[in-house]
Amino acid sequence: MVTEDVLRRDATASLWRYLPEQPFAAGGGAVVKGEQPQVVSDLDVDERFVRPALLRLIRPFAEARSGIPGVGTDVEVIENGQYRLVEPMELRGSRFPNTFICGRCGWFTAANLPQGAPHCRRCDRDTEQFAWVVVHSCGLMRPLTPPRCVSNCRGGMALRNIHRFSTFDWRWVCLTCSTRSDAPAGPYVCPDCSRRGPRVVRANQAVAYRPMSLTLLNPLSRSDYSHLAIENAFAAGVAACLGVLPTGLEGLKAASANETADETKVREVAALMGYGEGSPELARMLADLAANASTRTGWREEVGSLGLTDEALDALGEECLQLSLARDAGALSISELTAMSADTALAARYTTIPARLTRYGLAEVTLLRELPLAFLVPGFTRLGSTADGQTRFNYFPETRKSRYEIYGQKVSTEGLLFRFDPERVVSWLVASGVVDDPGPVDAQRWLMQVSVPVADLFNPTGHRITDAVLGLVHSASHRTMKALGVASGLHTDSLAEYIFPANAAFLVYANSRSEFVLGGLEHVFRYALDEVLADLDAERRCVFDPLCRHAPGGAACAACLHVSEVACARFNTVLDRNLLWGTVPPSAAVDAGADAVASGGNGAGNAVGPGALPEPVWQPFWPR
Repeated sequence: MVTEDVLRRDATASLWRYLPEQPFAAGGGAVVKGEQPQVVSDLDVDERFVRPALLRLIRPFAEARSGIPGVGTDVEVIENGQYRLVEPMELRGSRFPNTFICGRCGWFTAANLPQGAPHCRRCDRDTEQFAWVVVHSCGLMRPLTPPRCVSNCRGGMALRNIHRFSTFDWRWVCLTCSTRSDAPAGPYVCPDCSRRGPRVVRANQAVAYRPMSLTLLNPLSRSDYSHLAIENAFAAGVAACLGVLPTGLEGLKAASANETADETKVREVAALMGYGEGSPELARMLADLAANASTRTGWREEVGSLGLTDEALDALGEECLQLSLARDAGALSISELTAMSADTALAARYTTIPARLTRYGLAEVTLLRELPLAFLVPGFTRLGSTADGQTRFNYFPETRKSRYEIYGQKVSTEGLLFRFDPERVVSWLVASGVVDDPGPVDAQRWLMQVSVPVADLFNPTGHRITDAVLGLVHSASHRTMKALGVASGLHTDSLAEYIFPANAAFLVYANSRSEFVLGGLEHVFRYALDEVLADLDAERRCVFDPLCRHAPGGAACAACLHVSEVACARFNTVLDRNLLWGTVPPSAAVDAGADAVASGGNGAGNAVGPGALPEPVWQPFWPR
């Protein structure tokens, strides 16, 4: 029997620290493992709303294992709707691992005792929990198991050298005949999947459990989803970003308007008012309806003129819809802030912001004061966190109603929305040699037409233009997060990002794990935005330059652009300082092989085959 304790924590804290299969430290220094919550409640987010985001997260793992695009058992769970969104209410944790060691003689034993730890008969002293386990990327996590003595002794086994830093130095020793095993403490081959690579780690170490989390902006409830369920919802999102429909739910309602039903209603109202067919009053009412209807239906023609396939339109529309809904979250623009601050001491300070926006190629910075979010944790990985073909995505145990439970929490926070000037982005692509000059075009429409959907959270798309814009936006987002952290007093890990690559925009929000909104970002927006903008290009160098600046994967590392995995939307992939400040000439201190790659950065050019445009030489998007 395993001792169990009920963990009474708020739902937000449980989402990150106390979920099933997650080891964590409990009272008294013991290590326990989360069990299935005793009580859950339905999360008021429509499952259909989260389906595309879940597929983007899980599909790379499934494809890496199956070797077939879009195929895998993990994907089938989402496609078949075999999941349920729940909020954990009551939590349980059981002691894990149930292995103990004597601190004097090293006697090792496994004992599922209901109370305390076993007593060492050899040293006449209490043992301590030995909180080290065998972990593998397939999802295995098991306690250490002592081998049998090679001399066939039936005495106990001791684990020695545990003070050594490397677990490969640990050795099993028979306490009866003192025979020393030459095998390491853990197995060479995983007992579950028969692949090499198991590691012995402390149970509550981060690599033993890596949550695969998702953040959804403006999560629609089941009642609100009725607006999204209209046939042209994603197309309406694109129209809102093109400026031909209102943003948010208002735009969705306008897109779902039924002109035929409206005309019938007008005729009914006219009949009640005594206006018969052919009357001038009814004619004026129908003319007004026709004028409004042309405005409502004209957006379809605007979106259709992009010439996108249905698949590409849905992927673009999902991103645009998220951006459109975000603009309803208590938005406050710089122009509104300036108008509110007229005749105050801050008015002069705000007049400097437009020039700084132009300097950094920004078309807007908007404060979102009431940004609703949904944090979801559909599963976890062990050891690794990327879809590299070795790391397996693991759902939480299938339980109630034969569906996998995806744990989540809805919160409200604050954020800052940054959007680049599309014309500046196109000019930068041309100057860097990514594309030929397209001539006079509507830059936003052009970017939507030439981009491909970003469906993988871990790897570049392989498309020249998309990867360049994605890398630019993602790198700028990380640099902005660091600048905001300095100005707001918030640690960088307390901020998180959401990227809109097709719109050349990104959102930095307070990664609140409670229902309390500190207000740090609003304070920065009102009183220190000019300082944040001035600080964007304050740290161009890295302590590991020139090696970092010329790295084959792009100029980004833990010392410059990387942030915590809980804060990054793409697990620190597709980042490059060269995209912001331009390619620098190769240095003699850099390996010649790295030089050849460094001339193109890590943008789309690296994925372009023979006969295509030459490798880009990145021009500075931000001024030197």
